Amino acid sequence: MLKKIRKIAEQNLAGLLITIGTVVVVSFLHWVGAFDTLELKLYDYRFHSVRGPLTGWAAKDSTYIKHGTDVVLVEVDDEAWRLMPEEWPYPRGTIWARVVDNLSKAGASVIVFDIQFDSPEAKSEYLYDFAANLEDSTILDLLPEHGDRLFGKSIADAMGRGTEVVINVKMVTEPSRYPPQYIAMPVKELLHSDPETGLINDYLDEDGFARRYSIAGYLDHEPEKAYLTLGMKAVKAFAGIGDSVLPIHDHENNIWQYGPYSIKALSRSNTFLTNYYGPASGYKLRDSNVPKWGTYPHYSLAYIIDTEEITLRDPMEDIDWMDQFLPGKMPEWILAIEDSVERQEMIEMMGLGAEFDIANSPFYNKIVLIGVSVEIVHDVKSTPYYNFLGVPQLMPGVETHANAIQTILHDNYLRVMGDRLVDIIGMGYPLSHLWLLLLICIITFIMIAFVNPVIAGILVLIEILMYFAVACGLFTADLWWFLKFVAARVFPDSFVNGHPGWFSTPLPGIGESLLIPIAMPIAGIVLTYTSNVIYKFLNEQKDKKFLKSTFGTYISPELIDQMYENKKEPKLGGDEGYHTAFFSDIQSFSSFSEVLDPKRMVSLMNEYLTEMTNVLLNRQGTLDKYIGDSIVAFYGSPMPVEDHEYQACMTALEMDERLAELRAKWLSEEDWPEIVRNMQHRIGLGSGDIVTGNMGSTMRMNYTMMGDTVNIASRLESSAKQYGVYIQVMETTQRAVKDQFEWRFLDYVRVKGKRVPVKVYELLAEKDKMADDLAAAVAAFHEAQNHYFNQDWNRAIKAFKEAEKLEIMFPGRNTNPSTIYIPRCEHLKKNPPEKDWDGVWTLTSK
Repeated sequence: MLKKIRKIAEQNLAGLLITIGTVVVVSFLHWVGAFDTLELKLYDYRFHSVRGPLTGWAAKDSTYIKHGTDVVLVEVDDEAWRLMPEEWPYPRGTIWARVVDNLSKAGASVIVFDIQFDSPEAKSEYLYDFAANLEDSTILDLLPEHGDRLFGKSIADAMGRGTEVVINVKMVTEPSRYPPQYIAMPVKELLHSDPETGLINDYLDEDGFARRYSIAGYLDHEPEKAYLTLGMKAVKAFAGIGDSVLPIHDHENNIWQYGPYSIKALSRSNTFLTNYYGPASGYKLRDSNVPKWGTYPHYSLAYIIDTEEITLRDPMEDIDWMDQFLPGKMPEWILAIEDSVERQEMIEMMGLGAEFDIANSPFYNKIVLIGVSVEIVHDVKSTPYYNFLGVPQLMPGVETHANAIQTILHDNYLRVMGDRLVDIIGMGYPLSHLWLLLLICIITFIMIAFVNPVIAGILVLIEILMYFAVACGLFTADLWWFLKFVAARVFPDSFVNGHPGWFSTPLPGIGESLLIPIAMPIAGIVLTYTSNVIYKFLNEQKDKKFLKSTFGTYISPELIDQMYENKKEPKLGGDEGYHTAFFSDIQSFSSFSEVLDPKRMVSLMNEYLTEMTNVLLNRQGTLDKYIGDSIVAFYGSPMPVEDHEYQACMTALEMDERLAELRAKWLSEEDWPEIVRNMQHRIGLGSGDIVTGNMGSTMRMNYTMMGDTVNIASRLESSAKQYGVYIQVMETTQRAVKDQFEWRFLDYVRVKGKRVPVKVYELLAEKDKMADDLAAAVAAFHEAQNHYFNQDWNRAIKAFKEAEKLEIMFPGRNTNPSTIYIPRCEHLKKNPPEKDWDGVWTLTSK
């Protein structure tokens, strides 16, 4: 196999160089980001259509549910917008302070705000400013405590209970300020309680999608100081990592080590790919009874604030929901149960009263992220699940932090070939990408080298499909993914609630998803195939042009195409083989010049030779040359013609038919002399070993034939006039096709210049197409011929004279086979041959 591949490579060196060139070009395009947009979309496709969600509805049996999620979402959603007792932006003292109190008492480990508090609370500021402008300064003492101070106290109280609080900050750039970059910190009243702060600056790809998450940000004027992002600060607080511990970058392995966590970063960056666990938690399925997807447990802010002390806008929904998770609290709706036994059962089931267990709280030991999902605020991001189940769906910005946090806590990083799929320029080209591209392009080249472009095209499509299937299978940790994907669509009963077949594919385990490039290798496959096919086409046209320039005047265009397709290019010099020689000549051609001027003679010959040559080429003959009015040709070279004897015989018969049509045409044209209207030609055919090839001098060559068979066929053409026949054929030719044509055995003759006698035949017609009068003449001739070979001269002479009467004569035919045997019989009667006479007659002239 290796030898065959090596041989093909040698024969296709140019194609191999083109393939290597393609690898270089595609690698460069990959390096400069030409495939980045498509690669990113294929990255998303693997999330929303191949692997599917790791948690949430219909993923309940996944290993991720067993691991559990450490994040709970609290959102300002449509429900909160409708039910909250105060308008947005919510006051910090009466709303946010209570939220922090309730969550910390419900056992939250970390409370993370994805809401900015970098300016004073508007409501408190307004009241204090209004009171300060009044003449009665005592009114200030009557005002409620400033909302920021209340909020700060709640944060401090929560931290006193063991709940860490993280507030977001933003890196801002103001060109008119010096330094232009700064961190927009929360108001000082909040900072007094010493919460953690984390950056929320988005890291978006070129198409505006959030796929990566930053570990830290840096101010231009403080490049050595790292400001950790909101998700990283949440992890820090959750894991109890000390302030003195900073992320350390292992450049060799592209790992950021932060306390117990090894964050797998992309090449030469402080970002990592977020392994999104599913679509937005509030995602509503089409045509489903399931209200929301629920990637992460999520609750409306209205539920968190809903205690006995707070009245929601809709009394029907004011059920003091949060009281059930607060120690010492008993929701009014439980107290309203009249049946004491039923009330006690509900208290015990809810874990309230003396048996209250904070571990039953959904917030217990969780990272609670608080953010805004209501559409009017526009804090939403496009993520890989944007087109999940074919419905465009944005994700609340707070949930992007949740996915990043959970990726770190589960150590569930996406493994990436070469540590980078896009944005390679300036980051060092991953050699693994180069080897992958080279391998895939070489496979494509081998397919093109082995088979024709059409079949290779089909194989290339299969190669693309297989590579795509493998790439998707590696991402979902199931190389059979594609077959299962197809089977789920062929057998729709395998669907779950009418949704696609990823439900039947096991989800990958922690850290098992592997990302390899798709767009770049497929581009390499397509360009390798296209460039090689274009080169082959151009080279083929060049070779065909060469063949046509060399053989276009000798053989038919179809035969030239066959020569190229079979890679049977002619050799310089001789090539011996078994072929059929063809000679034709116009009867009494010298007489034509006596009655035609040169111009008319040329016109006549051009018309005659054109028609005869067309017949010759249509029958796969190779034109050797014209010699005046003569045509010299052969069959079976330079391209093999399996039935060359048959094709030669059909050529002779069709030339006779075409000449008859020309005679009729010339007869209708009054200006042609009688000799033209009665034109006849003679043909000689012979099959045997013939040497064909380019012969001549180094200055000028001609593709021609040589050999004893050639000489005999030439003699048969010239000697045909002695018998009064028009197609004379060697026995070797007749024997090969004797059952396909009608024949007259002419003679056993030794042609002039040859010692070895040959049997010669007259070709009369195709099988069963001979005219009755001609058949009668031939039968009489053969009967007389039997007497001749039996040396019964008297009976032979009598029989030949009877046959002579049946011979068909026409203008220009001066004799016939029966006529020429009569004087020969008379000669042999006077000069009897030996008793062992073999019947050979020696011709004394050509």
